[in-house]
Amino acid sequence: MLYNRYFSYWGWREYTIAILLGIAFYIFVYVSVVLIHYAIDRSRISQELKSHKEWLHGFGEQSKKKPIKIYAANGKLMGEYLPERGSKITMPVCKQLRPLRDAVIATEDNDFYSHRGISYRSIIRAAWKNISSFGIRQGGGTISQQLARNLFTNMKRSFSRKLYESLAAYQIESVLSKDEILCLYLNKIYMGEGRIGAEEASWFYFKKPPEKLDIAEAAMIVGLFPSPVKYSPLNNIELSLKKQKMVLDRMTEIGNLSQSKRQKTMNHFLRRYQVKLSTKDSGLIGLYGASRYFRFNMAPSANEYVKDFLHQSLPDDVIRNGGLKVYTTIDPIRQNAALRNIRSVIRRLRIQMISKNPKKDPELMQEYSRRLNGVLIALDSVTGNILSVVGGYSVTEGTMTRRVWSMRRQPGSSLKGFLYAVALNEETLKINSLVDDKRISINGYRPRNWNRKYLGEIPLVQAVAMSVNTIAVQTLHDLGISRFRSYLSSALGLGFFEARKRFPGNLSLALGSGELSPLELAKIYAPISNGGFSVTPKLIRFIETSQGDTLWSTSRYKTSQTKVFDSASSSSTLKLMEHVFDPSLNGTASFIGKRRESNTNYLPFPIAGKTGTVQIDSKVRKTKYKGIRGVRDAWFIGIVPREVTVVWLGQDEGVPISASGATAATVWAAYAQSALKGRIQGNFPAYLIDPFDQTFEENTEDIESIQDDQYDEEEDEYEYDEEEEDDDDDEYDEEEEDEEDDEYEYDDDNDEERDNKRDNDEDKDNKRDDDKDKDNKRDDDKDKDNKRDDDKDKDNKRDDDEDKDNKRDDDEDKDNKRDDDEDKDNKRDDDEEG
Repeated sequence: MLYNRYFSYWGWREYTIAILLGIAFYIFVYVSVVLIHYAIDRSRISQELKSHKEWLHGFGEQSKKKPIKIYAANGKLMGEYLPERGSKITMPVCKQLRPLRDAVIATEDNDFYSHRGISYRSIIRAAWKNISSFGIRQGGGTISQQLARNLFTNMKRSFSRKLYESLAAYQIESVLSKDEILCLYLNKIYMGEGRIGAEEASWFYFKKPPEKLDIAEAAMIVGLFPSPVKYSPLNNIELSLKKQKMVLDRMTEIGNLSQSKRQKTMNHFLRRYQVKLSTKDSGLIGLYGASRYFRFNMAPSANEYVKDFLHQSLPDDVIRNGGLKVYTTIDPIRQNAALRNIRSVIRRLRIQMISKNPKKDPELMQEYSRRLNGVLIALDSVTGNILSVVGGYSVTEGTMTRRVWSMRRQPGSSLKGFLYAVALNEETLKINSLVDDKRISINGYRPRNWNRKYLGEIPLVQAVAMSVNTIAVQTLHDLGISRFRSYLSSALGLGFFEARKRFPGNLSLALGSGELSPLELAKIYAPISNGGFSVTPKLIRFIETSQGDTLWSTSRYKTSQTKVFDSASSSSTLKLMEHVFDPSLNGTASFIGKRRESNTNYLPFPIAGKTGTVQIDSKVRKTKYKGIRGVRDAWFIGIVPREVTVVWLGQDEGVPISASGATAATVWAAYAQSALKGRIQGNFPAYLIDPFDQTFEENTEDIESIQDDQYDEEEDEYEYDEEEEDDDDDEYDEEEEDEEDDEYEYDDDNDEERDNKRDNDEDKDNKRDDDKDKDNKRDDDKDKDNKRDDDKDKDNKRDDDEDKDNKRDDDEDKDNKRDDDEDKDNKRDDDEEG
């Protein structure tokens, strides 16, 4: 009754007024809270804006934090490390960003130079578009409001945040000029992929500073502003190009860009970055990624190592202040060649990994292929200086050094060269020794050669060239495992217990069952190259302050050298490893030797090497990677006078890849041809094989009998000729894989009955082999004729490939000329518009 009596005097007008008064009071309180909050922050905002203004003009505390410059051995800049992240575009640079500035203003705030922080016309225009489209299609925020949002708010969508940023936008307009606001905005806008500011985006997507961007590149970067993830060309190239087109259309609409120039620059952009819409391929845009910590990064792995070294060796405040100069041992020519050739082969292997496993889940294989990587490290074997280093295909933060310095994988047969050096040094073998390649069983361990064939008595040089497993195991058995491990410890500088932990105490060690990093593998081959002394690898020569004072220097830390081998053993091992390229001995990299024989300009300097291929464990393959073809690791050690280079190819998790040690050898050969030609001085130490030893001539027929079986098919694969590959290889033989894995198994059990059974099995195998030999003898003449025809076919194919390469070069020259003409037209148009 009281309620009815109290409200009986109220009509609908009174209720309406009460509700409106309540809403007004709530808005008043709400706005008052925001105003009070802003009033409290006003002085802080003003101070921050003044600090930003000083930095834009090169003054104040922020301006003192200059990048740390990293230099190559010849004094050229190869990296700029930024202790504090973010774009560093100052006002002098901003004045050179005409394409980027025009694109930003055209799409983000066309009234930028006429409003005072808030554009009411933009708000009305955005509201009309949102209403007409029945959704939120456009915002009405100005560049000043967006800058205020990035600098002073938590970015949450709310009315209070919008009110606060509007108030801050007015204050920004009162402290900074329009050009300063625009320049600061380009430094602070989030660009996706973890990048902040237009400078980081420019380096990440286009590998150039923002002042070098053309109109199409600038349009793609500005197209990222509304949603960097959604419009990223790496996530959706079609959507990114659509947004880029909208930016260019807007620039044309307001008169900043002519229609003819718009079309020219877009066509030029698509060709330059090899964008393929048919396959949704973003081409060269952001192809290899970028580190957010480096503004300039020509040697990613070396620069990442420098960054880590600085934080381990110097106080944090010294690093944060910046301005340091770091001088390294990297040779730019070698570095560029290493990076180019690793990326080239990894790109091919990633494609092959998917194409050769069509029955597997495409998305799974795509994920596996992205983790396929490669390493190349070149070491001066006398000084220990690292001349070039590549730690992977893409630039990924935190992993560029791991694969080189700390990743440990089985080296496989690539360890055999070091094994034979130890055997020569201990006089277990001599360079002219004859060794017996036959079936062996040592304490139950029965290593096999990859082709299941045995050559009988052969010279040691042939066993090294062909990487015969039985000879390596017999050599380690004669030498002694503990003795061999002591040499590894001496070359690597390891303690006794660490060496026992790292390298197994069984004969599988002869076939590379221990674990080494790529750098460690280069380190153990350095004594073979330099006459017998261990080395300490180093990449940094010295570090200076901006005033030229030396903070750190390699010369302050004296490293002792250990005598690992005598000079005769080292030079003898090099002589043996030279024959890895020997076609007459069917060396595991003989395809390189064949090309050297036919072309005197190909690798015209002394070379030695060793291949290594590591099979994946059969149980792992059957349970985890069933049906995926390939090997676990592919290695190659390439040696020239005073330099050792190690190449590794593999998948980070150990997924099988379609490669071999010879594939890794092609990487080294391409690297050496492009980086070392005309730069290698001197020869290997001379050590002649006994001229009265006739074992080479006596065994050449045996070598020829298996040459076709061993490398004819593989050589095509090494040259990446996919059309000529044998389709039979597509079927994976699980039983054969099980047998291959036996060569890594070691069994101490000496049960007599089991040995007798094995002997009986071997007798049966020998009888079966004798029967096959009789049949094979009748086919020898035919095989020789077929081989002669195959050689002719290979010559014809090589000529065809050369013709194709020449035609491709002509097409590239035409494209380059067309690009040059378009660049001239674009420049002429710029001059006319100016």
